[in-house]
Amino acid sequence: MMQRGIIPPAAAKTLRSPNILIVEDDPDIGEFLKQIIEEDTPYHTAVVYNGKQALEKAQHVRPCLLMLDYRLPGMNGLEVYDHLQAMDATKGVPAIMMSATLPTEELQRRGIYQLRKPMDIGNVIRMITHALATYEEQRLSETQQSF
Repeated sequence: MMQRGIIPPAAAKTLRSPNILIVEDDPDIGEFLKQIIEEDTPYHTAVVYNGKQALEKAQHVRPCLLMLDYRLPGMNGLEVYDHLQAMDATKGVPAIMMSATLPTEELQRRGIYQLRKPMDIGNVIRMITHALATYEEQRLSETQQSF
């Protein structure tokens, strides 16, 4: 079990919301991610099972991080990501793409973090922490530059 409080205090104050949106069509994996994130971090999670649900839920949840399965029914994780980037509620929000096989070049082009399945709990938590800390550093430096 990792220690709580893995978010730097400055980042905790500037996060848009403490919610992570998990888009995963396998309910067991979705529940696994929800459980480890809520036990090992100060974040809350919302789990949805396809892209359509993700687009609807994102409006209400206003997540600080997206965790997207690549292989989803209907539209794949990249398509979901692109739609979410076009919405005010999720524009610019960092994302982690999860799958056994990932479209590496497309993910790099968009700046999406990559997590290969099967996933190691430690790697999941480290990736979340890194993605959010990097995002907050960028936002803080943009805020300081605008003064």
